[in-house]
Amino acid sequence: MKREDISDALGLVDESVISHALMVRRKKKKLRSKRNKMWIMRYAAAAGLCLVCAGVAVIWSVLRHEPESDLPQNGYKVQEQPIQESPEPEMTEQFAPISSLLASNSGNFMAQQTEKYAAVPIEQYSGFYTEVPSAGSSVLAESMGKSIDNTGEWHYVSGHSDLQYLIRNDGQECSLWKFQCFDSGEYPYDDVLKLVYRIDSADAITEIEVAPARMDNTDAGKKIQEEVGTRKITDRAAIETIYEMLSGMTCYGSGQWERIDYGDVEAAGDGQTPSHEAVRLGRYLSITTDYGNVIDGLKYTAVSDMFYEFSGIAYSPLTEEQAASICELIGIMGYEGEDRQSHDVKTEEAQQEKENSDAGAGTALLENTNTDVSLEYVTELQTKVSSAMMNHEMPFVISSSVYENPYRLHVVVTSNAEEDLQRLRDLDTIGGVMEIEYVSENTNSRHDLYEQKN
Repeated sequence: MKREDISDALGLVDESVISHALMVRRKKKKLRSKRNKMWIMRYAAAAGLCLVCAGVAVIWSVLRHEPESDLPQNGYKVQEQPIQESPEPEMTEQFAPISSLLASNSGNFMAQQTEKYAAVPIEQYSGFYTEVPSAGSSVLAESMGKSIDNTGEWHYVSGHSDLQYLIRNDGQECSLWKFQCFDSGEYPYDDVLKLVYRIDSADAITEIEVAPARMDNTDAGKKIQEEVGTRKITDRAAIETIYEMLSGMTCYGSGQWERIDYGDVEAAGDGQTPSHEAVRLGRYLSITTDYGNVIDGLKYTAVSDMFYEFSGIAYSPLTEEQAASICELIGIMGYEGEDRQSHDVKTEEAQQEKENSDAGAGTALLENTNTDVSLEYVTELQTKVSSAMMNHEMPFVISSSVYENPYRLHVVVTSNAEEDLQRLRDLDTIGGVMEIEYVSENTNSRHDLYEQKN
């Protein structure tokens, strides 16, 4: 159709119809624009809601310590692959109760067992250990904790940080060993509490059990034990008092029976009947720590106001005030004034008998002749002897102690064979610094067995 024809056609249309058509067209345009704005607002609201949900998801993931998942562009979830593998947390050792590792001491074990000794380095000291009856090598192997030495021979008990008991793995079997004392002349007992038992305050002690002395197991002795009874100390003030006493003591090492006087169960009080003062005036202590171990070696006697242990481990006597306090706490009563004096005064005959007994405990094989040596040399010599003991090179040596005035090394042996003694002398490069004491294997534990006899 030509332009002129269209124009003529439009001219035929009524003007009101054209106006109406234009008005309808404008309304549709406005309606379409409004709808577009509504959809844009809806899209914006939906996008905002998505952002809020995503933010909440991220915060929840952080709070739960959950790593965010990686989603590729195709929308499929894939398994995370960490860029760098983090180290695994250290596994906590399972706690092995000492009671589960100890063998029952029933039967005639003590008579058949040969005592074994070893020295283990502990800080600036050499710890003196003895082998104890155990549940068996396989049980100990399963209860073996981390190694405490470079060779891997000595181990903590699993779950323990104290050194009271150690497991020894010599490559063939495992054995259980118990701490006795430091192989040294004198040292503060506080070092034992901290380095061996891991007790640095009274807070590490939960309770102290006090039992009657058991060195006399005759019918009369057992009757006294029943009268004395057993008590447990849990009062914090009482435990603090006992801890302060123990941490202030000096230990003189083993084999110090001449320092210990706990009374004589055979001594006659009136010339006719035994006095049994050792039982009445003695107590055995068992200290339970907050990690479940029991320290059962300490014994106290009010005869000489001092603590001691088997093997002749002696401690410095308490002051009168301390002795009175400890006697009240552990239940030793009626030992003052004239009664106290009567216990302290000994007849010349009884004293001579004690000295004769002490003289028979050992025989001197070698006296020290060099009185001009340094403490450093004697300590170094002791280290050599301890190392030989640990390496099973000198099984006949049972202890070595540094003595003063003059400095010398006191060595106790169970063999008087010349070849064994010469091996000891060879360690002394200066010469004349050792003094050697011989005790037979049968009498080596004479004092221990006397207190443990039935």
